[in-house]
Amino acid sequence: MNFFDEVRKEKKDFPKMNVVTKEVRKHSFNFYQAFAIGVFVFCFFLGIIFGNLFATCETSSYFYSDACLVKQFNFSLTIAIWFISLLLSLFIFAIGHIIALLTDINKKLTKFRS
Repeated sequence: MNFFDEVRKEKKDFPKMNVVTKEVRKHSFNFYQAFAIGVFVFCFFLGIIFGNLFATCETSSYFYSDACLVKQFNFSLTIAIWFISLLLSLFIFAIGHIIALLTDINKKLTKFRS
């Protein structure tokens, strides 16, 4: 029993591009899923803007401690906003997916009852 012979017997070709596009077009986003994608894109740019607005002070003046000589982009704030927006978007997207599954089940049950 050769492993490679078994692999040759069991292997299947990769699906063609038109098969993949048909499969993807079969699924559509509902309002919640589209809203989640929009929230993530908005928060992505918001993180970049807040990273510039709330810059960290790299070098401060010796005599005046409040004076900042060199400001640097705040990566930690940007990454925190991105992470929180990712979690929020995933949560909203999951709720949308659950709603889509429940509507599909409802459609199948109404077909079964009719």
